Amino acid sequence: MKIVVIGFRRDEAKLKDIASWIDGEIFFWSKNIFKEVWGCEGIVALMPTGIIIRAIAPLIESKWTDTPVVAIDKNMMYSIPLLGGHHGANEMALRLSEFGLIPVITTSMEFYEGLSVGIGCNKGVSKEEILDALKNGLDEIGKSLKDVRVIATTDLKKDERGLIEAVDQLKKPLIFLSKEKINSMDVKESKARLIGLKSVSDASALYFGEELLLPKRKYGGVTIAIAR
Repeated sequence: MKIVVIGFRRDEAKLKDIASWIDGEIFFWSKNIFKEVWGCEGIVALMPTGIIIRAIAPLIESKWTDTPVVAIDKNMMYSIPLLGGHHGANEMALRLSEFGLIPVITTSMEFYEGLSVGIGCNKGVSKEEILDALKNGLDEIGKSLKDVRVIATTDLKKDERGLIEAVDQLKKPLIFLSKEKINSMDVKESKARLIGLKSVSDASALYFGEELLLPKRKYGGVTIAIAR
């Protein structure tokens, strides 16, 4: 059985979104649902962690063979691997991060801290322009690429080839944020309001951080902001 998405009927619309992102099959909550699907490729559950833990506790046998389980909070902000982190759950959480959910990974081999970089850019920007701007921004705060944890931008840039190629070369996660997620951030409005956004680089950096180390800087056709 492929990845299973479990939740309440009232959250059916959200469950459909999650299932489409990870090619999963939806099952609605019932007392024995976790037992019924146990042994599938993985479980993503949109519900409180307490409910999940009580349901899976009798099913747990081995950290290396148990079904991977990821919890998602009701606001769809976080994806939290609860079981099977090293054999599927962490990977599922990172896949969900591509759609704006923040992965909360706490396994010792993969827990990390670092900088979040928000990027805005003109249409048609080159890979080299992105890389140069990123280096310049990091130089301003005395940091390097090894300190970068995640790079984020608006989902309006999903087809921006230069940006995608640059981040792919760096082997860093690139996360595209929806308009709703960007506009939920407490940041000063910028020229991005012309495309319906409060900000791009500042808001994207702060979505995965708490404090701006480098407020928006413009380097040619690229804007960079860095948060921790």
